[in-house]
Amino acid sequence: MGLRKWISRPMRGHHLGVEDLTRGDEGVPATKRRKWALNTIDSAPFQTWVVVVAGIGFLTDSFALFCLNVVTPMIGYVYWSHNTNKDGTPQLPSSVKTALMCSTLAGTMFGQVAFGFAADVLGRRKMYGLELVIVIAGTFLMIMSSNGEKNSMAVGGWLIAWRTIMGIGIGADYPLSAVITAEFAPRKHRARMLSWVFFAQPIGQLLANVLSLAAVYGFESQITSEYPSCSLGDQSIGCFKAIDRLWRLVVGIGMIPAMIALAFRFTIPESPRYKLDILRNVHTVFEDTKDYYGGPETDAEGGELEVLPTSPLAEEHNLSRVSTSSEIGLDEVIGNDSESERRPSSVQQRPTSYQQIQLPPGDPNYIPPLASLADAKDFFITQGNWQPLLGTSLSWLFLDFAFYGLGLSSPEIVRHIWKNPAEDGTGSASAPSVFESLRDNSLHTLIMVSIGAVIGGAAMIKIIRYASPKVIQFWGFLVLFLLFIVTGSAWTKLLDVSRSGLIVLYVLSQIAFNLGPNVTTFIIPAEIFPTRYRCTAHGIAAASGKLGSWLVQVFLAYAFKAGDQDAQYEWERENFGHVLQVMSAFMVAGAIVTYFLVPETRDHEGKSRTLEVLAGGKKVLDELNKQRVLEED
Repeated sequence: MGLRKWISRPMRGHHLGVEDLTRGDEGVPATKRRKWALNTIDSAPFQTWVVVVAGIGFLTDSFALFCLNVVTPMIGYVYWSHNTNKDGTPQLPSSVKTALMCSTLAGTMFGQVAFGFAADVLGRRKMYGLELVIVIAGTFLMIMSSNGEKNSMAVGGWLIAWRTIMGIGIGADYPLSAVITAEFAPRKHRARMLSWVFFAQPIGQLLANVLSLAAVYGFESQITSEYPSCSLGDQSIGCFKAIDRLWRLVVGIGMIPAMIALAFRFTIPESPRYKLDILRNVHTVFEDTKDYYGGPETDAEGGELEVLPTSPLAEEHNLSRVSTSSEIGLDEVIGNDSESERRPSSVQQRPTSYQQIQLPPGDPNYIPPLASLADAKDFFITQGNWQPLLGTSLSWLFLDFAFYGLGLSSPEIVRHIWKNPAEDGTGSASAPSVFESLRDNSLHTLIMVSIGAVIGGAAMIKIIRYASPKVIQFWGFLVLFLLFIVTGSAWTKLLDVSRSGLIVLYVLSQIAFNLGPNVTTFIIPAEIFPTRYRCTAHGIAAASGKLGSWLVQVFLAYAFKAGDQDAQYEWERENFGHVLQVMSAFMVAGAIVTYFLVPETRDHEGKSRTLEVLAGGKKVLDELNKQRVLEED
């Protein structure tokens, strides 16, 4: 929905951002409102403002997560200037850097699970916006961290504590943004809307690198005015103050889009599907659904779409309908209203004739059970839906082991791939100036990571129209496997012969990540689970991914620790190819898990199935697949 249409909506119940669907009149029978509302949502046009609301916050989370790559070298100059690497550049101690990354990721894991569960129990709207408040608070506290007077405190401890808080808010946004987008999205635009939301992640990375590069140039005169090396021996206090202000500025900039997003987040309405399936307020949905979505789209000849079509199960595979209602137009629905049906009542309070008939999952009139321990056991264990949950969780874990292994470790990888500025052709080495070091870190990361990620994410928005998320995820894992095998096997030789070849391979891997499983692992869990467990299941799958990213940080920090700085540098240069080969094995595992455990979300014609059909779980999808085989035979 565009800005013009958003502004021109009725004043009644008007909000900044997305219109609230939770209020309505009693003009349509409760027995027919649910069906009409679901079909209106699924046949609506692309919902631009839903993408904007979810995307701005996701951009903020990405900026906050990945800006660590560009600020850690700055923090190293200020607080650990005596801890230098082989070329004399100050850096964070490996233990502090690993703790910073792992604390952020641990907080993210907690936020994903806790907020996912809370959103299913308390509602999406009550949780949405709160996570950005946490990110803003954590960011503000982080930029206030210091060593105190005469080193009375440890800045590393404060940084780790506040990054953990930020991680909780970052993690909370994953299930909330994905599920809210999926539940507001029309059927044919759902995957593309989710791809647009996730596209905010590479944009956030790009902004972190671009803004940090601009900030470094902005502080160039203050950094280099006294001493190029900005070392303690030079007593260049002004230089250290400039760098200290610089990293705080870069981190603090992330609060700006977060504050803008808050205006939308706190005014977003409750998800219509949550209102229908969990709160059971069917009688309140109709009028505002009509106000917000403007009714179903029209066909090419300008005629009305069928407002109340057959069950999606019957529609897709000609299964017998248990409901006897025929296709009913909106005017006919209103005309057949009765006085008794106009009285306010919830579906839960007064069963209707539709409830008394046994309807298959996926039928628009089917009202799913409420969440409970018994229902969770039945759905996930008895019906076998633990398999999709395991599949989405493991595929995300395997993906993030490689994605965050490269993404959060990019400064070290960049340092090896790009020709060392200290090399002067004579074999001697001298420390680069602080300006050159900080500039090159931002510039090289921008070229190698952000450009490839943005290209891949933009291409994904187009490709997702024509290929299902499962197919893209499967082939994406295989392409990444080939890239990691080739790069890992040729790592040492390419470092000596063709560094440009390594740069190209690294950029290609970033394209493959975002034109593949990095996006689809976000999309699929938002589609395949029922409303009552959708946020929880997405949070579990996302937390599994962060578990993989946490494991790879520990793996990179301790599994191959070589000793002193010189030995560590040489080991990384000679053996990082083996790390890439290990990552390639995880890509094969991801492809296998995707093939056997991740369900297909599209029908045999390549159209996205409705959330109501997918919510039926493995049992319903297996039935549809069997019916498809019988039809083909």
